[in-house]
Amino acid sequence: MSCDEFATQRAVVWDNSALIELGTFGGPNSIPYGQTSRGEVVGYAETSEIYQENEHVWRPFLWLDGTLHDLGTLGGPFGAASSVNAHGTVVGICLPAEEDPRLQRIPTRACLWEDSEIRDLGDLGGPETYAYDINTRGWIVGSSTTAEPWGSYFVEHAFLHDGRVMRDLGTLGGLASGASSLNERGVVVGWSLTGEFWPSGYPVTHALRWESGVLSNLPSLGGPFSMAFDINSNGLIVGLSYAVVSPVYTQARAVLWDGDTIVDLNGVTDQDGGWALERATAIDDRGRILANAHREGQSWIVLLIPISAE
Repeated sequence: MSCDEFATQRAVVWDNSALIELGTFGGPNSIPYGQTSRGEVVGYAETSEIYQENEHVWRPFLWLDGTLHDLGTLGGPFGAASSVNAHGTVVGICLPAEEDPRLQRIPTRACLWEDSEIRDLGDLGGPETYAYDINTRGWIVGSSTTAEPWGSYFVEHAFLHDGRVMRDLGTLGGLASGASSLNERGVVVGWSLTGEFWPSGYPVTHALRWESGVLSNLPSLGGPFSMAFDINSNGLIVGLSYAVVSPVYTQARAVLWDGDTIVDLNGVTDQDGGWALERATAIDDRGRILANAHREGQSWIVLLIPISAE
């Protein structure tokens, strides 16, 4: 079966209840990752070119004024844009043309697109980097491998890049960490291994917050895994945390962190519709939250609107 015989996915924008498809570069799929208040959208889209084993080449895009623009790569076939700020500066990942001898393959690199130019953001000593978010100050967060090997892999750490220098944000005691998002004040959120292990042997991962040089552990719902995905200008953070349902079973819950207080969003939303909220992926400055939800065996993306914002 070729990849074209599977269900396809298309990048879309909801505009006043209208669904606008953003298209592709000739291939079957496109995925959006970020958007500005002006309506610019970034992500990746596949071309009609087959790279190997029926895998389409995918390229980073900026969708602007109804047109999909290929942002280019560092010479390799693949790239994806993850975030764009109010100035139109884009960050994401892309591939260079050459292999890295430490990996014996082409590495993934964190990239910045600005004024029709592309720049490799550097690393923390390891071969691969990933950029996930950028604010209007031009600060960027993501993760980078370090020079420390971990078996056949390299240790990954969260970073903050101020446009000139990449800073290692460290971990919460474990081996690895990653940064998912930051707000305009430069407060960073993400995840980290803690160095602890669940009774089943699963490594414990906790959501983190980094502010003014201090890395802190966000509270969880008691399970072995939590992760922060987004933070707004008011410092409200959203993500997921596993709750302990029984001695042998944990369940993912969409959560909100307000300071050092964690709120299970399943307990503060209207449940007449039978929704099970698994993860909260984005929050805006009005407190509106995007979440992944399940209902009657189907998966949905839902918008949670605070009563004060209606």
